[in-house]
Amino acid sequence: MKLKDKVAIITGSSRGIGKATALLFAKEGCKVVVNYKSRKEDAENVSKQIGKDNCIVVQADVSREEDVKKLIKETVDKFRKIDILVNNAGEIIRPGDWKSDIDTWKKTIDANLTSAWLMTKEVAPIIQKQGAIVNLTSTVGLLGSQYVLAYSCAKNSIVALTKSFAKELAPHIRVNAVAPSNVLTDMTKSAGEELIERMKQNTLLKRLAEPEELAKAILFLASDDASYITGEVLVVDGGYSLK
Repeated sequence: MKLKDKVAIITGSSRGIGKATALLFAKEGCKVVVNYKSRKEDAENVSKQIGKDNCIVVQADVSREEDVKKLIKETVDKFRKIDILVNNAGEIIRPGDWKSDIDTWKKTIDANLTSAWLMTKEVAPIIQKQGAIVNLTSTVGLLGSQYVLAYSCAKNSIVALTKSFAKELAPHIRVNAVAPSNVLTDMTKSAGEELIERMKQNTLLKRLAEPEELAKAILFLASDDASYITGEVLVVDGGYSLK
């Protein structure tokens, strides 16, 4: 087991990539904190699949400092330590183009960037030596997107956040990021069949990623398999960024 006796917080893990990561980490021997903002039933279903001895469910809006502190306290109270943090929480708030209002901009930045900064800031003093942090960025953060401008700006900043914290927290904590493109999550499905088909055609592998494929990449960076990797962005996009 690659994460035997480790403890991991995975933000936004009631569904999608976060859920797949929580289930995979648990399979690899990790004790998992399933975090959700509003989808309590979904989070509890993930917990049932893992088993209550190896998992707790904590409601927290990780863009809010007081919620972050509560999440970390409940983790330490239950498991006595933290080894791994996966900053997965985030969302696209529409309309997302350059004409969106200031509230939409601020909410997008808070959901995707401020949350990762707050979690890392609060977890870093607690995390065990040889710990790992994995952030979720996006190919739109690397390439830019006029359709989700605020989101792409936030995700681009996650790259800088990753590299900056990698420098700050070395040598004991490795900090890396995963950059997916189009993943078959509920958020993607809501885009409609026409847009999904266009996404497939713009990807060299002609399909969308499954959440489990991203979970495997996150597991790699969180485990000792990546023991000499820090400050890097692993692009997992089926060749999308090459088109």
